[in-house]
Amino acid sequence: MRRRFVQQVFEKLLKAEQVNLCSNLLVVAGGTAERNLLGDFGFENVTITNLDSVEASSHLEPYQWAHEDVQNLSYPDNSFQWVIVVDGLHHCTSPHRALTEMYRVCAQGVVVIEARDSLLMRAAVRLGFSSTYELEAVAAQGGRSGGLENGPIPNHIYRWTEREFKKTIRSCDPTGNHGFDFYYGLNLPYETADLRGWNIRKLFLKPAELLLTFVTALLPKQKNSIAMIAMRPTSVHPWIEQ
Repeated sequence: MRRRFVQQVFEKLLKAEQVNLCSNLLVVAGGTAERNLLGDFGFENVTITNLDSVEASSHLEPYQWAHEDVQNLSYPDNSFQWVIVVDGLHHCTSPHRALTEMYRVCAQGVVVIEARDSLLMRAAVRLGFSSTYELEAVAAQGGRSGGLENGPIPNHIYRWTEREFKKTIRSCDPTGNHGFDFYYGLNLPYETADLRGWNIRKLFLKPAELLLTFVTALLPKQKNSIAMIAMRPTSVHPWIEQ
């Protein structure tokens, strides 16, 4: 379900001609999942970066690979047309610093797909159907990596809102009016249930999915996944010109 949501986001970006298959893309905190996704679409010019040295270039062909910390990218300003992250910012010590670094090296915009903060999400955490800390990713790596800064300590799952995203972008670039787009997806914790052995709770996931699909069709912002797109201003504020 998560992959399908990411696919839908890129389908919309391509249809709106915000990106094209020749666009120069940088993927941060990425790996084989992003290689497969972008490769299936036919994107030609992609660089995938991560702190994980296991994600070597041989695993990500035909794309470029580089060892980079998204919170301190080595690239000059405006190096790539678009900078992309899928479920990577919540692994950072400072998700906001990572976002501003993504924006710094983009020429056109950023695409950020992360967990969304909402009333339903908070209720799911309180009821034990979702986590405050991402134990699952570390467990999947045998307790060696996958947590904070890709280390063995499970990271806090930082969840975003539209307002917070806009404020962060506007703070790092106050020169003009940005273009913003937001899309929403529903992702049920089936993998979490398997990893944590939630045999009884797992029985409730399927009926919960049916109920949540109905509720979030009426209230899409209550979905737990959000794609946040920010585009650079096409003109500056009049007071800057003055």
